Amino acid sequence: MATEKQPIFVLAWVTTEDKSKHILGEGGSVVFVEHPERGWEIPGGHIEKGETPEQALLRELKEETGLEGVIQKWNKTYYPKGWVAHVHVQVPKNEKWSVDDAKVQMVKWWNEIPPLIEWTHEEFSDLNQWCSSID
Repeated sequence: MATEKQPIFVLAWVTTEDKSKHILGEGGSVVFVEHPERGWEIPGGHIEKGETPEQALLRELKEETGLEGVIQKWNKTYYPKGWVAHVHVQVPKNEKWSVDDAKVQMVKWWNEIPPLIEWTHEEFSDLNQWCSSID
């Protein structure tokens, strides 16, 4: 029996629990974080020693956005060394983000792909399409 190859990083495609609001361009919103050099990206990071991908993803989400979420499904094939999870969160009552990460300048819900520096429009379009296919 082959063992599944573990990722070295994890990313979160974060939407609300409301299924009608999952897809960018169709009334949905996704949480993006602004990194000082890389610009807008989705929350995530490297897995620390002793962590599972699930633990790492939920830790990174909390550190970068202050949000707690529930993993719905993993995309384990899009990035060769990383996994992306579709994560549901409750919409915060206010937009004051509690961020515990010096590399996050801003956190924002976007209803379209934000202006990008290092990431590509294709990546986020593909992940948006993936999310729409699993609902």
